[in-house]
Amino acid sequence: MNLATLAGAVAVLATALSATPAPTQAAVDLEALAIDLVPVVDGLDEPLYVTAAPGELDRLYVVEQPGRVRVAGIAGGPADEVFLDLSDAVAFGGERGLLGLAFHPGYAQNGRFFVNYTRAADGATVLSEFAAAGSKADPDSERVLLVIEQPFGNHNGGMIAFDAAGMLLVGTGDGGSGGDPLGAGQDPDTLLGKLLRLDVDGAEPYGIPADNGFLGREAHRPEIHATGLRNPWRFSVDPVGGHVYIGDVGQGQWEEVSVLPEGAGGLDFGWNVMEGPDCFEGDCDPAAHTLPALSYDHGEGCSIVGGYAYRGTEQPALEGVYLFGDYCSGSIWAADAEEMVAGVAEAVPVFTFDGRLVSFGTDGAGELYAVDQLGRILRVTTTG
Repeated sequence: MNLATLAGAVAVLATALSATPAPTQAAVDLEALAIDLVPVVDGLDEPLYVTAAPGELDRLYVVEQPGRVRVAGIAGGPADEVFLDLSDAVAFGGERGLLGLAFHPGYAQNGRFFVNYTRAADGATVLSEFAAAGSKADPDSERVLLVIEQPFGNHNGGMIAFDAAGMLLVGTGDGGSGGDPLGAGQDPDTLLGKLLRLDVDGAEPYGIPADNGFLGREAHRPEIHATGLRNPWRFSVDPVGGHVYIGDVGQGQWEEVSVLPEGAGGLDFGWNVMEGPDCFEGDCDPAAHTLPALSYDHGEGCSIVGGYAYRGTEQPALEGVYLFGDYCSGSIWAADAEEMVAGVAEAVPVFTFDGRLVSFGTDGAGELYAVDQLGRILRVTTTG
């Protein structure tokens, strides 16, 4: 396959790696790797994401695009329990809906969690906090942290997750249409087309981390931690090393995975000056941007699904393997996570999914799952 491997921002990467060394592991044998997807939950209504709450080893939380979060056991069976229902508040359809869910690192003690959705009234992106009372969310506890107006109906991003420092990361698309007509990816004064980083334990409605990547730079919004993104539909934070792997959906030719090393910030991933490893329109200076760790052209697929580095225990052959996929083709690839951070990775195909691959996620023990938008959650296993 035509998977380009590109080094990006070598000096920044080296600095981050020296500050946060990851345990050395044996080289990943990708050529010998074979995986399978085993269904564990069925009958869901357009699921988009699956995750777990800190400290809960037996439950999965499934985000359904129309506006509900359902709970299922990791052993499988029906997901009859509704944890949160926001269907009346959510604009649902196309790329809109309930798009993201993240539990506070102290959820077991404080019951706090966060959601990202498009608002029914106007399609704006809303980032809100809720509280759980026992095993149920309190629907009246919503605290709105952030509202971002959306000029078009697509490229809403939607992924949220806590980083290694306990700050909330928020992925935002460029606002939609095609080619970023508003120039949001490179505009320092808009929150669109960015990776935001918020301190949700600080000031109201949120605080600004003192080490945010663009903090103090002229004209940049302080929430911005990285810029130059088109539609970072899914990203993940590696429990080993704290690096962030961002799957950014491409325009006409390239899909890409970019790496934000732990402790790094202030990176520009290029959109809309660049798409993947190439200039998007006309000439550009690639050295002025952080190039993707992995990219593939539209001969291989057309809408990347960012994945996870496996850190569970039940599939030792997957240790240190980053799995990601493609919505259009159903292809799933594997790469060495350490090599991605170092800028020397190559990806190999390991599976072709016969459903509608829309996301990956992990349970409380770090085991990996795939989400089929047609209604299933499937556990990733190895074969052979």
